[in-house]
Amino acid sequence: MHTRNITDLFSASLAKSNLSAKQQAVLKASLALFASQGFDRTSTKEIAETAQVSEGTVYKQFKTKDGILQALLAPMIRQVMPNVLTEFVNEVGGQDLPDLHTFLTFIVHDRMQFAIANQAQLRVLAATVLRDAALGQELAEQFNRELSGKAARLYATYQANGQLVDWPFNRVLRAIFGTVLSYLLPLIIGEQSAFDLETAVHEAVEFLERGLRA
Repeated sequence: MHTRNITDLFSASLAKSNLSAKQQAVLKASLALFASQGFDRTSTKEIAETAQVSEGTVYKQFKTKDGILQALLAPMIRQVMPNVLTEFVNEVGGQDLPDLHTFLTFIVHDRMQFAIANQAQLRVLAATVLRDAALGQELAEQFNRELSGKAARLYATYQANGQLVDWPFNRVLRAIFGTVLSYLLPLIIGEQSAFDLETAVHEAVEFLERGLRA
């Protein structure tokens, strides 16, 4: 299954909204500019030029640059990220993952690869989440809901086979994605430019297996 990128999912969510064509253009332009050069370094004039609307239109529709960011985050949190998680869960469910090592390798590689491909867009989201604990909690709750079906059944199978430590599902989940995030966060927030995917996957899986093996 091909997992769509964040920009495509964002455009699709806007197309289903009640926003006007100009409003959609402003939000698409804003995501592209915030991702490429950062929120603080982006002006409303640049947004207007990229969206091919007047700067007055930008102010009329969204009032301030913060207003644009909030309007951008709404579909990102409520539609885009849930769709990212749903596509990921469906992708996991479509794989042959007979043992814990295969499962961990697939999960870690897939999510790291996705983050690399979408690091600029994720940087916009990460910068906001780091400032807003409530937003981070909302994303975490979505994450748990989406993964509590197919993935939880796989965990139960590995536990029944004696491969996986007898921990609650959420604890195992936090261990896996906390480890993945520890590798990805420096890349996403721009503190690290070079990233060796295969080495990172190998190290992360090795670390997780030591902690999660029954």
